Amino acid sequence: MKTNWFALLSIVITIIGGLLFLGKSEQQYKPVPSLIRVGVLPDVSIETLHQRYKPLLNYLSDKTGLQFKLLVPSSYDELTRLFINSKVDLAHFGGLTYLRTYKNQHAEPLVMREVDTRFTSLFIAKPTSGARKLTDFKDKSFSFGSQLSTSGHLMPRHFMQSNKIIIPENFFSEVRYSGAHDKTAYMVRDNKVDLGAANSEVIRTMFKDGRLEENDIQIIYETPPYPDYIWITQKTLNPQLKMKIRNAFLALNIYDKTHNHILKALGAKNFLPADHNKYHPLQQIAEELKLLESEK
Repeated sequence: MKTNWFALLSIVITIIGGLLFLGKSEQQYKPVPSLIRVGVLPDVSIETLHQRYKPLLNYLSDKTGLQFKLLVPSSYDELTRLFINSKVDLAHFGGLTYLRTYKNQHAEPLVMREVDTRFTSLFIAKPTSGARKLTDFKDKSFSFGSQLSTSGHLMPRHFMQSNKIIIPENFFSEVRYSGAHDKTAYMVRDNKVDLGAANSEVIRTMFKDGRLEENDIQIIYETPPYPDYIWITQKTLNPQLKMKIRNAFLALNIYDKTHNHILKALGAKNFLPADHNKYHPLQQIAEELKLLESEK
């Protein structure tokens, strides 16, 4: 009888412990929302961003049965704060802004384009500058994009400062931050700065869609590749919903007419599962340049 009592007590304790564990696990995730707030970096004009993401959000809505709303913050820093403060559920970040949110234990990597595994930056100038290399711009004016941009600031600065070849603040007569890649291109085109650093995909897209003419700018230098843009979710987002969104991205097929329209707008051929380990070299560079600290 005594043995049966202890056996029964052991079973009860195990059941209660299991229920407590399940309750704790469920509490880690929020209920599935009816509206998914999607944040993106303001790296080009608002009009361009809405055109770029509308087909994708409609597609995700069809696949999940939920509404997706695009949020365009005023700056890279604002998007980081919105995500850290759980005001955004799904976000498209650059490598640097992703690392800043990941550091605060809010971000969970979801997917990335194949091109994001080997991204590059361009240094651009007017064709009439007569320059052939970066060192030809000694004492000239220069512009990065946003201070929190991977392709418009972090990596261009890294490649210039490697081996102490160019320290921007000491080398150029003026160092500016345009805030967006297309703005950098226009500043160069309009002779507001002599040299600019920008996202290679944005610049090439601007040539394709006519926002830039052939003689507006020339490429002085293209950097070696590095990992950049990534889609992330809140860690507290329902796991089944995360999987639905992830699978919807991965199912996009360039040979499907509807999907092709979505992928073309995003500058993608396909999506891959995101791997945080790919960003370790980027994290080291950001730490060396003291660009990893974020605000709450």
